[in-house]
Amino acid sequence: MLDHVENRAAHADDQAQESAAPEPRLPIDSYWLPILGILDEAGGTAPSGDVIDALEDRLGDDLGDPDRKRVRNGEVRWRNRARFARLRMKEQGLLSDNSPRGIWEITDAGRAYLGERSAGQTRASAD
Repeated sequence: MLDHVENRAAHADDQAQESAAPEPRLPIDSYWLPILGILDEAGGTAPSGDVIDALEDRLGDDLGDPDRKRVRNGEVRWRNRARFARLRMKEQGLLSDNSPRGIWEITDAGRAYLGERSAGQTRASAD
């Protein structure tokens, strides 16, 4: 039953993104490494607002005009998408699903993912 609900929610999210804004936006998975890096540097946990505020500096010029527009609830799109990124990261086991409300927490799997991807980026830039 839960899988069915999650699949419906993911499908609805995909449909809403396709129909709501055809303009190119920063892909959800582009939020992952910056979020994991922020949490790792904070000692593993941080309030969601602090993570999202720090994320704006990390993403910087990668955020285009479509990302900076407001969605129906009035929130800036990239901030809303950062919350969706967190949900996807929890589903992948990169962030804890047991942390208190309003707190984001990196898992051991999240640290491993961060380490692997960061090492890969370092090697690619050295080439």
